[in-house]
Amino acid sequence: MLNEPIGQVAETKGPQYYQRGPVAVWTFIRQQQLGYFLGNVIKYVCRAGHKDDNGIEDLEKAIHYLENEIESRREAQPDS
Repeated sequence: MLNEPIGQVAETKGPQYYQRGPVAVWTFIRQQQLGYFLGNVIKYVCRAGHKDDNGIEDLEKAIHYLENEIESRREAQPDS
């Protein structure tokens, strides 16, 4: 499934707001090997405005996960 060609959606489970377009959000996240924080950024950006009225809460969640990814990478850097 990781090597599934982009453009083929093998997964049809889950809400429609994750399945808009040629590839399911879950498949894209796995194919790109994004990990937990970046995967959630993609997930919330993709569903913003499609699950709820204006999508602001989803965008705020995406920012939260992006900030966590940045913090995690900074903590992993050796002291300069």
